[in-house]
Amino acid sequence: MRRFGLFAMCLIAAGPAAADAPPFAPLRAQDERLLRIAEPIMARNVQLCDRTMPDLGVSLQSTDQYPAAAQPGFAAPVAFAAVLTGSVAATAGIERDDGLVSIDGEPIARRPQPAASPLRDSAFAALAAHDTAKPLVLGIIHDGQSRKISLPVVPECRAMVEILDVSGETARSDGQTIQIAYGLATRATDDQIAAIFAHELAHAILHHRERLSAANASKGLLGEFGRSQRLNRQAEVEADRLSVYLLANAGVDPHAAPNLWRSKLGRHISGGIFHDAAHPSAKTRALMMEAEIAQHIRPGQSSYPAALMAARTQPMN
Repeated sequence: MRRFGLFAMCLIAAGPAAADAPPFAPLRAQDERLLRIAEPIMARNVQLCDRTMPDLGVSLQSTDQYPAAAQPGFAAPVAFAAVLTGSVAATAGIERDDGLVSIDGEPIARRPQPAASPLRDSAFAALAAHDTAKPLVLGIIHDGQSRKISLPVVPECRAMVEILDVSGETARSDGQTIQIAYGLATRATDDQIAAIFAHELAHAILHHRERLSAANASKGLLGEFGRSQRLNRQAEVEADRLSVYLLANAGVDPHAAPNLWRSKLGRHISGGIFHDAAHPSAKTRALMMEAEIAQHIRPGQSSYPAALMAARTQPMN
């Protein structure tokens, strides 16, 4: 099973974890599906993101995310776990399972902190630090042969996306990695996955993790009371509002977001009358997003809530 050490920025819903990880092939298929859905949302909203990275159209993983008995057969400790057809990486000849050994001439090495972070995170950090005004030079292993390739750079919003190998119904972000549980992905349509991903990306764009931490807002059970409850709920509302713009800008019907919360799946993951106090009810979320769409979003026009975007650099009080 892949191992993760994430700060759960937004727990949409909790479900029972699987006793065993999903089989590798179905898990990989959902990883590629999520990347395909998420890629245009990250690429076409780059004007809203103050943290960017090269748009390669790939998903990176490392062997230390897997137990010794279930290694995925990557060509190197860090590899391209998925490569979208027609992407910059695919056009350069990079294929699934090819190894990634260096970025801009520097070998990928584990960062000292956090200690439990997979090697993949070090590769992501190096990509995120790349100057998008310059070509990106990657050292890869393809068919057992090492080579260097130079790629043109078009920036996209900075985020890693992947399927979390549990059967529950969670979606979460630590401001860097956005994960959707396998159990949720297998139940959701593409539009529902897009709506969930847009919500999580909105948290990252609005710097909610850092802003809530700076405000000393508690998470979990303590986050459902008092000032922490109010701030956590504020973050959820802000992410819901921004998510419909992210969908529309990417060419996805923004009604996918309210439709999610009006669906049987949305009502289930919301928890019905037992939803926690830090999250609005499914009905409240749907009504709020429908009003946002009706008032501010016009088909074929890119837009964003200016006041909300300006607030991302301000303390949450």
